[in-house]
Amino acid sequence: MKISKASWMILAIGVFIIVLAGLGIARSGQLKEQAQVNQDLSMASARLGNIQVTQLQTQFDELQEQLSETQDQSDEAKDRLKQKIVSVDITDKFYEIANFYNVTVDDISTTPVAQQPYAGINCDTISLDANASGGHDDIVNFITGLNDNFTTGFVRTIQLSNSDNESSQVNVQMVVYSYKGS
Repeated sequence: MKISKASWMILAIGVFIIVLAGLGIARSGQLKEQAQVNQDLSMASARLGNIQVTQLQTQFDELQEQLSETQDQSDEAKDRLKQKIVSVDITDKFYEIANFYNVTVDDISTTPVAQQPYAGINCDTISLDANASGGHDDIVNFITGLNDNFTTGFVRTIQLSNSDNESSQVNVQMVVYSYKGS
């Protein structure tokens, strides 16, 4: 069977139309997919717009301020520690506090200055061991006063004994810190 030129032409036009229709359908699918991608993009942009950047910035600023305050407090604590500790000064302060609270210091001794880290900071320390006597209430107030009045020191241990209802004796061990700086 022989096909005429007109038949070839009709056949070619038919194939062309079918290919063109296929391309049109593919393009239509692409356009629908593009529209979906654009819709997803606009939703994602809207979600990003809802994230409160200003709120995060405010929180960041607050954290920066807290960090600055903490650094200032750390520097202030280091500055308070920056004082040379001398056994005589510590015993004088101890006697002064005892006198204020009407407590009699019976015996006192200090250790030589030693290096000891405190919260990761190398500090010079001096330990003090003392025996004191006085009224029970005076002794309790005295111990509290030691912690309150030694800025860079604290009472490590106490041993309290009552000899009668009105008078008590106490053995106090405390440590005083000093920071030379870095």
